[in-house]
Amino acid sequence: MATRIVLVVDSNTSTAQRVAEALEHTPFAVSTAATIAQADAIIDSTEITVVIAALTFAKGNGYDFARSVKARQPAAAIFLVTGGFEVYQAPRATAAGVDGRMSRPLQPEAVRKHLESVLGPISNDASEVASVPTADEQEPMSMPLDAVEEVEASEPRSVPRSAYAVADERVGSFIPRDWNELPLVRVDPNLVGPAVERAIVELLPEVVETVLRKALTSSRSFRDLIEMAVDDAVRDQVPDIARRVIRERLAELEASRADER
Repeated sequence: MATRIVLVVDSNTSTAQRVAEALEHTPFAVSTAATIAQADAIIDSTEITVVIAALTFAKGNGYDFARSVKARQPAAAIFLVTGGFEVYQAPRATAAGVDGRMSRPLQPEAVRKHLESVLGPISNDASEVASVPTADEQEPMSMPLDAVEEVEASEPRSVPRSAYAVADERVGSFIPRDWNELPLVRVDPNLVGPAVERAIVELLPEVVETVLRKALTSSRSFRDLIEMAVDDAVRDQVPDIARRVIRERLAELEASRADER
């Protein structure tokens, strides 16, 4: 079986790392691009099985990019990655040909489930794996010898299993930068849930105000969503506003005529 390529388009390098971990020892190879321009160069020269792209870029967005990919490679499955306070517009994504959504920070298990939802079961076969160059076609960085020896000497860490449910995603805006070096926290939701709900209710007004202010200044998608909502609201109120303005103007004219008499 020929190697199948998963193209990760994201300036955040951790996205490609998590996808590579999810597809380790499988017939899939991961190719990376930090910008849409780099991704276009790969798509125009290589057959792609899956594209995993960020929702927002410095120049462009995931919806328009997905539409461009589908126009050139209709068989490619496309996933958009969201995080923080980014607003995912499902109708817009569906219209662009997006197959699904992944949330930051990615977990390898969750990534694999998402891919299997459109590709079917993914077999583990290390003999099928081949390397694929990145967009800039540079040689991969080599690890220093002392670092290699240190990794080989270290014991792999393992997280004990728990009877409690564990989410496959964390809230990206409230975790430390080294989140991938920390073990998963496993708790009893029946015990923690009520306490968390009370704390959220008490802080909700301030949190919502902060979230909205940040989203309005940092998220183009959120601003677009707000603008559409405002346009719809204003459009619905235009008849009432017009009638009120006309009545007030007529009242002013009548009052003016009365004064002249």
